[in-house]
Amino acid sequence: MPTTTDYKILSVVEDTSILELVSDVFSHAAQSYILKACPVGTKAIDEIEETEPDIVLIDISVPVDKAFALLTELKSYDEFSGIPVVAMLNDINCVEQLFDLGVSDFIKKPLDRTELLVRVKSVLSMRRLIVGISSQTEELEMQSYRLVEQKRQLEEEKRKSDELLKNILPYEIAEQLKNKGKVDAKKYRRASIMFTDFKGFSNLSAQLEPEEIIQELGIFFAKFDEIIDLHFIEKIKTIGDAYMCVGGLPLRNKSNPIDTTLAGLEIQRFVRRYNEQRKSEGLPVWELRLGIHTGPVIAGVIGTKKFAYDIWGDAVNTASRMETSAEPGRVNISGVTYNLIEEFFDCEYRGKIAAKNIGEIDMYYVNGLKVEFQSPDDPIKPNEHFKEILASF
Repeated sequence: MPTTTDYKILSVVEDTSILELVSDVFSHAAQSYILKACPVGTKAIDEIEETEPDIVLIDISVPVDKAFALLTELKSYDEFSGIPVVAMLNDINCVEQLFDLGVSDFIKKPLDRTELLVRVKSVLSMRRLIVGISSQTEELEMQSYRLVEQKRQLEEEKRKSDELLKNILPYEIAEQLKNKGKVDAKKYRRASIMFTDFKGFSNLSAQLEPEEIIQELGIFFAKFDEIIDLHFIEKIKTIGDAYMCVGGLPLRNKSNPIDTTLAGLEIQRFVRRYNEQRKSEGLPVWELRLGIHTGPVIAGVIGTKKFAYDIWGDAVNTASRMETSAEPGRVNISGVTYNLIEEFFDCEYRGKIAAKNIGEIDMYYVNGLKVEFQSPDDPIKPNEHFKEILASF
């Protein structure tokens, strides 16, 4: 539809008298019309395509076959489906057929000037209304699409934020932070803290390129993450070559000394096997010290922009001393942890070992599970009997 008050009318008429009448009617109308005429033949399709009229007047009377052929062809083109057609005819018996061919309205001949003008204006008004409604519908659909897309984008950003938060914090802590906007510090009566680091890391670093150091640490820490996940242990952080994790929080459990010890044995075995491969390739090895202590801690989230879940307490310092006092390749535990696991593990008493800033403390090396609790195919994996015992904790 045009944006001005001019409406383009294409008159498909071969009768000169009708053409003159139509021309006279619309030239004297109050509204401005642009009138163009062409024969009824099939070339009228080309004229419609070129003119892009707002309405087509077609004479059905002479010759009838050409008129019907034109309407049939016009209906077959989707791009012309929105152009209203008004038929001028003698015989109203063919009205139903004309409507089937897409005719919007008809005028019986001989033409009445007033009726012709009124019908054309009525069809144009209806067309304008339909176009307006269609435009509004399209705009509403577009707005709806934009809203749906915005909602999808917001949900995607929320999903990414949630995933990032869950990668940084334990699931339970992340949920609490999302729901409450803060995380309350909690006291845990018994948690088992594990520390690891690599002996001679500075000297080892001097032998390797920075990229290789990052790559190797990535391999170790990824495997450590995998192992502790299987034992319900929460990773706290890494600092350089040091790795810290803790069992028994944020969800409390009584089995955490056992869980952490089992994880420590698996970690040392992985490092040992990985070093065997490096030795066979003539590469320097990474010797891991590992220490575990069990005791009370306080856990909470620090930071407001960059969140970090951390733990505090004397037990953390003691666990750190277990690691620094350990021999590479061994799992070193405190006397407290030993008292909680001795029923299930084969341990080796080291005596009282001086721990910096703490004093002398009983320490033990864990050699593995006792034979009666070992899996048939893996000596550091619990058998079914031991799993039943663990389930009862």
